[in-house]
Amino acid sequence: MRPIRTRFRPRFQTPGRLPSAELLRLPGRVRRERLGNGLELCVVENRQAPLATSALFYRAGTRDEPAGHGGIAHFLEHMMFKGSALYGPGEIDRRTQALGGTNNAFTSHDLTAYYFNFAADRWTEALAIEADRMSALTLDPAQVASERQVILEEIGMYNDEPWDALELEVQARLFPDHPYGKAVLGTREELLATGAEELRAFHRAAYRPDNAVLVVAGEVGEEAREAVERTLGAIEPEGERLPRQPSSPPAAWPAGLVRVERRKGEVARLLLALPAPDAAHPDHPALRMLTSLLASGRASRFHRALVEEGQLCTWVSLDVPESLDAGQIHLAAEVVPGIEPARVEAEVMRLLAEAAAGEAPIEELERARQILLADWVFGHEKVHQQALSAGFALTLYDLDFLERHLAAALDSGLERLAEVAARYFTPERSGVLGWSLPRGA
Repeated sequence: MRPIRTRFRPRFQTPGRLPSAELLRLPGRVRRERLGNGLELCVVENRQAPLATSALFYRAGTRDEPAGHGGIAHFLEHMMFKGSALYGPGEIDRRTQALGGTNNAFTSHDLTAYYFNFAADRWTEALAIEADRMSALTLDPAQVASERQVILEEIGMYNDEPWDALELEVQARLFPDHPYGKAVLGTREELLATGAEELRAFHRAAYRPDNAVLVVAGEVGEEAREAVERTLGAIEPEGERLPRQPSSPPAAWPAGLVRVERRKGEVARLLLALPAPDAAHPDHPALRMLTSLLASGRASRFHRALVEEGQLCTWVSLDVPESLDAGQIHLAAEVVPGIEPARVEAEVMRLLAEAAAGEAPIEELERARQILLADWVFGHEKVHQQALSAGFALTLYDLDFLERHLAAALDSGLERLAEVAARYFTPERSGVLGWSLPRGA
């Protein structure tokens, strides 16, 4: 590793003064327990509005899929809305709308989640729905075939959309021998090999109370536990639970900088992915602060160099997502029409090298801290996001993870940021640089 040279003003060398602990925690009163059937329950009582969110998380994502059936976690997510003993196909959405609520679901590489937002006087309808499709999902073969076709069309849409197609290929190159390199939607061949029986086996092993976390947030109290006990708490797990593979980073990252080029769309798009640690690694919070400092807000270094002053790109983003096995530094930018992509690439590499050498003038540390803290506070004003954040933390880590991670990020001083920049902002060692260029350019 090259020596770290710091050129920062001494007054910024020490870690920052942390804000009050209350700002770093989820608002409201939090109660947690594990029910007799293994279900983890977290109630976040926050009476700021007469609303309630229920969010049910399963420890089952793309990383947990059986060989030859990639995309089954996402496929099953679709089927959870296509019929159970008490709710026929489409009935869940109709019932939700009739009660003035909303619902949705998402599948990631690490988990699958379902949520409902209702007025506080009717939120228990969500528990009845979740209990029914956990214990009595229909998986009618005709519905399975119909929904398979929907997902195949979704795959086609992803392949036709410039950003989606580029991201899929970059991820596959960054994680060539790891589940994170697989598409959450799976492939055509894998979907055609997955039918009702395969979905039923995955549902039986993964969608069970001892593999789930339920968060209820909003204007709820002691009655929430009783309602959960009567519904989801009454389901007994049967058979073998889906084995969760231990967290394991890729066996090897790409050697050097791998280049990917596609021809789609009308403008040039750049996507750079660099290896990074998993969210529980001590370096991850410092990377979170570093990416905030370098690219959050119009006054940030990357935004000024590429957008405001350089006028090379219409926008730029720099992020370090949170994941279980391994992470990545994600830099994306859309090029101003008429600007040569080579100019943008050269400027991006210059900015990364400047940060990696400890030469970036990042005296705006306090500004970055304020932005990071404000994003957290404003992002968790609604009980909906409080429920999702708590569910994510409990499913993959523990509830204190949120506060611990944010505190560590805010406490990162400039020497610490220079250290992680030198360690990870090095595309020449390993990374994937993707370009989506206009057709005929």
